[in-house]
Amino acid sequence: MKQPAKRVLLLHSSNDMYGASRIVLQVIDILIKAKYEVYVILPYNGVLNKIITDKGATCSIFNLGVFRKKYMNLKGLYNRFLKIKKAKNHLSNYIDKHHIDLLYTSTSVIISGGLAAKKIGIPCITHIHEIPSANKPYEIFSGLFVRYFSTKVIVVSNSVAKHWQTFLKKNQLIKVYNGIIFPNTKAPDNTKRKIGQNITVTSIGRLIPLKGHKYFIEVAKELFKLNNQYQFLIVGDTFPGYESYEEELKTLVSENDLHKNIHFLGYRTDVEAILAKTDLYFHSSIAPDSLPTVLLEAIKMKVPLAATELGGAVEILDNGNCGLLVPHNNAKKAAYLINNYFKDEKLKISNIEKAIEHTNQHFAPSQFKKNILDIFEITLTSQ
Repeated sequence: MKQPAKRVLLLHSSNDMYGASRIVLQVIDILIKAKYEVYVILPYNGVLNKIITDKGATCSIFNLGVFRKKYMNLKGLYNRFLKIKKAKNHLSNYIDKHHIDLLYTSTSVIISGGLAAKKIGIPCITHIHEIPSANKPYEIFSGLFVRYFSTKVIVVSNSVAKHWQTFLKKNQLIKVYNGIIFPNTKAPDNTKRKIGQNITVTSIGRLIPLKGHKYFIEVAKELFKLNNQYQFLIVGDTFPGYESYEEELKTLVSENDLHKNIHFLGYRTDVEAILAKTDLYFHSSIAPDSLPTVLLEAIKMKVPLAATELGGAVEILDNGNCGLLVPHNNAKKAAYLINNYFKDEKLKISNIEKAIEHTNQHFAPSQFKKNILDIFEITLTSQ
């Protein structure tokens, strides 16, 4: 007799097309093709709704009470307590109604998911793409919560594993590198430029302080002093309610008289087209970033890379064998290194070749698919 399909409820904390969301879409694809029934709950409406339903999953909207470090105060904690309690009750009823077998959360900040899974008695997989920044109470709370309410914990890099292993049991933690699916479009040769052309340096990602956009602007200022052919693209938007940060960045650009050279493009879905016109991608994080998938996208588009020497970027660039690593706290030195690197055509070509080989070896979609399905199967059969 044919066994009924296993049912998975997937929770995601945003509704956009940044790195974590792209991985969520891959997980949905993998599960549906493996004959799972997939249900998805997002916290608000957005671009993912239609994409998810077109893939064959059931998608709905509910405020999940996402817990971020900004709520680590009495007013914030009370606000989150009410939202999380409401979300936990909703999810418990949803799990019961749809006979969900396993709950998967794409982040550590959806506390309501773990609470509901524990209440109903189903396993919970937490897929962590983040390294909590320096807020000790928040860090401890997140770590202990994930430990107690997760059956298995997937981390996306050694950098993430190093942080979370402090809190987790050995048999909980599994490192799985993201496997990026790339376009079939032919990548341009971005390693060679004609004399006299502008040099486009790009940053793509959510506008949040740890991504180092202020540092990107500082380095841009120093680069422009070295060569006035540089122009800079900042692609991305802020979380709702954080629009003031984008205004800070634009003010910084104006104060340094760089408004003709640094361009804010906002949220864009045509990342491939932007990378195709990029001469160098600069990942400017000032705190460890888990695994910046945009670097992998840039590699497949044959864009030379520079990144600060922190977090998952070091793993993607294979400790500098696949691109340039620069300091995260010395804009003048970073600009000097980037400018010299950009002029070294032979080194850039060699680094791109090594980067493609490294990516194919460690970030292959086929390996990611196998790892995800193995973890789901083990988690379900061990209950």
